[in-house]
Amino acid sequence: MKKSLVLLASLLVIAFTIPVTAEESVLPPNANKALIEDNLFIGMANDNPGLQRSCVLMLGKIQSSRAVVPLMAILHNKTNDNLRVAAAWALCRIGDARGVYAVKMAVKFDESTKVQATCAWYYENLVKQGTFSFAQPEAPVLAATK
Repeated sequence: MKKSLVLLASLLVIAFTIPVTAEESVLPPNANKALIEDNLFIGMANDNPGLQRSCVLMLGKIQSSRAVVPLMAILHNKTNDNLRVAAAWALCRIGDARGVYAVKMAVKFDESTKVQATCAWYYENLVKQGTFSFAQPEAPVLAATK
């Protein structure tokens, strides 16, 4: 277990230090994506919320199509809003139709307004612009003093 956590931590450090562009893969060309995904799934199953969230985000960064169903389960079933928001981002980043639809439905039906608003923002900015409108905050009106 300790060995797999060390490997997972090493993979996360490597992945976050590689420059990312739209066309460029996050993983080095010789990386074993299946092994990396397996380790990230192990991390998602851990009880540590920070590790879970990091693994969810990394699965989105590497655009793991294998992660779509587990990420949808996190979005719908977990109680930690930060973890659910991370799952929504990862699903939008992956771009699979099932996951993207789950994020869109979370905007309408999720119990948490934080998750609803964040899902709408991710969908709008990562999937399809013009789907959701966001009200601009109004300037505060100062009361006149006498």
